[in-house]
Amino acid sequence: MYENNYNYINVPDDDNKPKSENKVGKSIAMLLAVAIVGGASGFGGAYLQNSLAAEEQPAASVSSENASVPQISDNSSKNENTGNVVNTLLNTNSPDGTLSTKQIVEKVSPSVVAVHSEFESGNQTSSGTGTGIVLSADGYIITNAHVVQTEVYERTQNFGSPFGGSDDIFEYFFGNGGLGGFGNDNYRSTLKKADKVTIVLSTDDETEYEAEIIGADENSDLAVLKITEENLTLTPAEFGDSNLLTMGDKAVAIGYPLGLGLSTSEGIVSGLNRTLNIELSAGGAASMTLIQTDAAINPGNSGGPLINSRGQVVGITSSKLVDSSVEGLGFAIPISDAMPLISDLMNKGYVTNTTPQIGITGSDINNAIMRYYNLPVDKGVMVVSVSEGSGAEAAGICEGDVIVAAEGKEISSMTELTAAKKGKKIGDTMVLTLARADGNIDVTITLTGEEDIKPEAEVSSN
Repeated sequence: MYENNYNYINVPDDDNKPKSENKVGKSIAMLLAVAIVGGASGFGGAYLQNSLAAEEQPAASVSSENASVPQISDNSSKNENTGNVVNTLLNTNSPDGTLSTKQIVEKVSPSVVAVHSEFESGNQTSSGTGTGIVLSADGYIITNAHVVQTEVYERTQNFGSPFGGSDDIFEYFFGNGGLGGFGNDNYRSTLKKADKVTIVLSTDDETEYEAEIIGADENSDLAVLKITEENLTLTPAEFGDSNLLTMGDKAVAIGYPLGLGLSTSEGIVSGLNRTLNIELSAGGAASMTLIQTDAAINPGNSGGPLINSRGQVVGITSSKLVDSSVEGLGFAIPISDAMPLISDLMNKGYVTNTTPQIGITGSDINNAIMRYYNLPVDKGVMVVSVSEGSGAEAAGICEGDVIVAAEGKEISSMTELTAAKKGKKIGDTMVLTLARADGNIDVTITLTGEEDIKPEAEVSSN
């Protein structure tokens, strides 16, 4: 009585001929075939399914009469094939050589080191930390100059004291009964290299290796170190071309921020050819053209790599260039600009042919300095020292002279004197106006490179 009991058989009719094929069974077969066809139209599922089955099974038939689903084997011989297919689908192995962030970190981390510096002053020891990039397998390391140098203060030379013959300017301005804050302009700051530098490898954070400072340059904020251990083979970083960067490119920073251990941050190149004036320890400023990024850069990251999507170092990050009041704005020195300077530091210990030099250190004049030295003017730059071999020395500029104009334009600070050199090259001439007791005079100097100045004058600010 119940015909649809799901026992689908062929029942002979009265004249012993088989009935036409069962409609319900055919419907099920058709549905299964449609499911297979539908799955084949989905690229990911069919590609993965067919790739895994290709070596052992024929392509799946989508016949309405015989539909079979290929099975994915879980044996180890197919796991590698599975990984390759998944990587292709996820685009982690890009045909243009770009890498995922994880792959970038895995590639570059062995070429990143921690840099620890110690500075001794009297009975006190201070320390600083930063990051370095492995330049060569035999132990050369790139970092920032400010990681391995610190600012120290020296008394300015006395030009005759009106205070009972005392020649201690520092005591006058900072001792009991001194003039307090006025003293900031009465002694000069110079750079002191670290007394001890140690390196910790990212691949071995239990061992410290001593390093020597091969060279450091404040103007470019670059330094080269060399690990003194001989039986050591490091993994050099791969360096890219920072001139090929465009806004929006991927940017990854790796370093040792805030003493927290090896860390990474990711962002983009958010700006190119950003020009900043960086204040120098000896006075004045240096102009730097930089890469801007929103990858997090914090104290401790200084000297570490900024990396492109191919795992190549394209910049050297510097926390010195980050203002604490600004968020999401970091800077890095373009590696294509840095490499010629790094070569100089490795071969000579100092940088040549960078910024044209006047060859002096100086102090901005204020009312206290004017009265103390009985100067004829209340603004300008007082010459504190003159570098041997410089254009200033050749032109007869002396300690105690006051520069009041450059190229006919009045100046009142070292920053303005530095700006007056903009656009000039080594070998160009420059007219400076000096204020002396017997009146103003003009002198013409020839701007020199640092190779013309003795090494002890490297920290000259102009």
